[in-house]
Amino acid sequence: MNEKIQIEEKGNTIHIKFMDQILDGNSTELKEILSNTLEKSVSEVYLDLEKVVIVSSLGISRLLSFKNKADEKKMVVKIINIQEKLKETLKKLMLDQFFGL
Repeated sequence: MNEKIQIEEKGNTIHIKFMDQILDGNSTELKEILSNTLEKSVSEVYLDLEKVVIVSSLGISRLLSFKNKADEKKMVVKIINIQEKLKETLKKLMLDQFFGL
């Protein structure tokens, strides 16, 4: 198990919990986990950002790309436990509704 990203699978759901304060889009682990998740046949994916304070611009791009690909596969992607400041940033970028915040 990765110490920066924890994954829990239960039935038709995957819960991805980011354990670092910074969600870096350059992270090899992030790329692999999102790619592997898309290959699974699940209906819901929860991205738990409880500990995340900063998301890099590439990180946002990766999450957007993941969400678009998941939508094509009829997967529901939800961001949960998001810090208020990060939520405000996503609202300013008009991404809050995209991620169901």
